[in-house]
Amino acid sequence: MRRTISTFILLLPSASFAAGFADLAVSAGALSGRTFSPPPAEALALPGAEGADKNFNKWYGADSRQARLRFETWMLYKVPAGYTGAVSRILDDAGQREKIEELVRLQLRHMYGAFTMHPGFTDNPGVPSGDYKLRLVRAEKVANEPYAWIGYTYDDTVVFSAKIFPGGGAQPIRFALPTDPATIYRSGFPRPGARKNLCTDEHYNSEGDFWYFWNPYQEGCPITEDELILVETDLEPLPMTRGTYPEYDRLYGDNGNGPELKVTYLVGIDESFHSGDLGRGTFRDAFALLKAAGFEVSADENRRKSLYFRRGSARTVIDMRLMDPDSAEFAAAAAEAMRSSDIFLYDGHSGLGGYLDPERLAADSGAPLALPRDKYQIFVFQGCSTYAYYNANYFRLKRGPGDPKGTKNLDIVTTGIGAAFEVGAKADAAFLTSVTMGNRPSWQTIINRIHAAEGDMTALTHVNGDEDNPTAP
Repeated sequence: MRRTISTFILLLPSASFAAGFADLAVSAGALSGRTFSPPPAEALALPGAEGADKNFNKWYGADSRQARLRFETWMLYKVPAGYTGAVSRILDDAGQREKIEELVRLQLRHMYGAFTMHPGFTDNPGVPSGDYKLRLVRAEKVANEPYAWIGYTYDDTVVFSAKIFPGGGAQPIRFALPTDPATIYRSGFPRPGARKNLCTDEHYNSEGDFWYFWNPYQEGCPITEDELILVETDLEPLPMTRGTYPEYDRLYGDNGNGPELKVTYLVGIDESFHSGDLGRGTFRDAFALLKAAGFEVSADENRRKSLYFRRGSARTVIDMRLMDPDSAEFAAAAAEAMRSSDIFLYDGHSGLGGYLDPERLAADSGAPLALPRDKYQIFVFQGCSTYAYYNANYFRLKRGPGDPKGTKNLDIVTTGIGAAFEVGAKADAAFLTSVTMGNRPSWQTIINRIHAAEGDMTALTHVNGDEDNPTAP
């Protein structure tokens, strides 16, 4: 989730879409004059796109689109003094290849900041996935310098604001990445000994957060043109689903919890459990909204509340908890909920992907995270950029015979960009009142309601995995 200060930064006004890209501070011509000029990107063979669309999952977003993003580019790598082989063969060395791939992935991680903070994207934001295809292609020595250009290709399914596709078809884009991701953070300080990095967010100013918030175009940033490489490519929008529904018969029937539809709703604190905390406000406001919608209260404690809604002889039960997402207690509660609940909803900080990472949950809860493969479930991750962090990982845990994608028994609602605490309760209540009270709206209607609840603070919320769902309620 994002605080108000981050909301302001992420939603800074910019020029129109076309002007934003035309006015990028770094042009292709300027980059070609660097001290270490990379070879042309065309020297890297990008795999063909024939028949690609059928391999992608369809989904639905009210104001967002999935798109295919493919490009080839280079990274500058400082060759270790201990490496004595030919630089052109450095990728054949297993140890060097592992280090290089780690740095390439760090370079690519800077797309998070590029697609939200840089000119042309502040009004048309997007996010890469965490499940991209990377291919290291070649290495070329920089003449008279202890460096190598590492060339690679990238292929991904990304999420962008629908506004970036004004004509509905493929959209050319260009964006900057750090030439050397190992040194780019240090370049953001105006002088040796300075304590504030001038190329990123004032609040999230550490090296660990830099890739998410970096912006070499902001006023006062000392990063130079030589430290950036420009990527120029096309975004290819993918088809969306229409008229798909949650599997209500399974949710409302015996889905492993008898006549109960079991919902676990965890809300993460922003900074503390004290009064005034933004997460605590979400917890309080969501509880009030659910009561106003007709849910009855069976427990009302400071950090835990229980509600239920009768549906004839069956009922929906919601277990709400206010928790510290960085705690082992949270990890254990989340892991148990994912194993047993029909619906799991989390609202809070994503921890840059760390808080609900399956490996983290397994480590902190003391047991591997194994999801019930034959149980239909809905997971909702209402945090910052959760599409990139939690989407593919959880579908993998649902894979089984006859379900190679893991989507037949799992639908996931994720966000494309930062989700705001200010509208979290409204968005959560819009989802829960749509799905758990006996009405049977389509996924498209549900996502549209969440979008309406978010208002101007859109997180590009969307549903994943519904392409194989029923087409009637």
